Amino acid sequence: MERTLTAVPDLEETVDLFAIDRSPGSAELIPIKIASLPLREAVVLVIEDWSGDKFRQLTAVIRRRSGPAIRNLADIRKLYDYAAAASMRRAAQVG
Repeated sequence: MERTLTAVPDLEETVDLFAIDRSPGSAELIPIKIASLPLREAVVLVIEDWSGDKFRQLTAVIRRRSGPAIRNLADIRKLYDYAAAASMRRAAQVG
């Protein structure tokens, strides 16, 4: 059963972002670590930078140190929306 995100994690938490790659000449799928970065940046990378590669988006895995991995694109989108709203709130407070 797939776990879905119920609480909003710390967007500044350092996470590991993985993408699944297809092994050349084989049907084998291999997880490739892309980077260790803040959760906020990881969700932006998956939603914005990988927007043209649906396979990569759908197979993205964000491994958190404080809780279960985020493997569901719908949860990544929710975090992306939350991060965008938080950025807008911060900008309104500063401006």
